[in-house]
Amino acid sequence: MSDTELTAPHHLTVGYVGRPGERTFYLQAEDAQARLSVQLEKGQVDGIGDLLTQLLARIGESPATEVDRGSFELRVPVDAQWRVREVGVGIDDAEAHLLLELAGVTETGEPASARIWFDRGHARRLATHASRIVAEGRPRCRLCDRPTAADGDHVCPSTNGHGPLGR
Repeated sequence: MSDTELTAPHHLTVGYVGRPGERTFYLQAEDAQARLSVQLEKGQVDGIGDLLTQLLARIGESPATEVDRGSFELRVPVDAQWRVREVGVGIDDAEAHLLLELAGVTETGEPASARIWFDRGHARRLATHASRIVAEGRPRCRLCDRPTAADGDHVCPSTNGHGPLGR
């Protein structure tokens, strides 16, 4: 079993490689002893942003309005050690730290997990960054909210299969 705990990462981010419609999402965390790089789904990245926003609201804080995009870049090489299946977020009120718990499997099918502790300031910036990178994907249909082609072309289920949605 691969088990990682990072108590004071100097780098924690989510990001992607590829173009909209073909993106692969990753989470990276690094401290002085270890670097963790795992693969996620876009929905999991979106969920991390949403969960952090909800937890911050519970303690009277909100996501950051400004984020230095450069400090949230993925570090190369971007090689996932394992694929995430479950994501959890928690808070330690006494220590004023948040916890990101990840569980998944390696390519060989072995269970893997990680616990990453970080401060409220980083949680505020990460919530904003996660939401922004998810939004950088393909445009969404105004009727069904599904992704459209880059040029906006889309056969929408809301039209009951009767042709492309007009712009």
